[in-house]
Amino acid sequence: DRGLRGARAFYFIVIASTVLGIALDFLRVNAVKALYWSAVINGLLAPFLLVGILIVASDRKIMEGQPISRLTRAIIGATAALMFAAAIGMFVL
Repeated sequence: DRGLRGARAFYFIVIASTVLGIALDFLRVNAVKALYWSAVINGLLAPFLLVGILIVASDRKIMEGQPISRLTRAIIGATAALMFAAAIGMFVL
């Protein structure tokens, strides 16, 4: 709800993303291939993000005395481990 002066970083990202999208069109980049590779990169980076979330959400001080439960930790940990295994399997197989 802020204007340009109050949210410069936000508007910079929006404008830069728009310019990048226009540049990719002029450079004749295949949009479907770009979406495919962005999904692959997202899949490779997501487990690292999950580990970061797990560390932060488990910290009592950061969470002000309300860290996530053991069950939630186990589920997030298992999900991250499976995603790491899938990423490694993608390169090995």
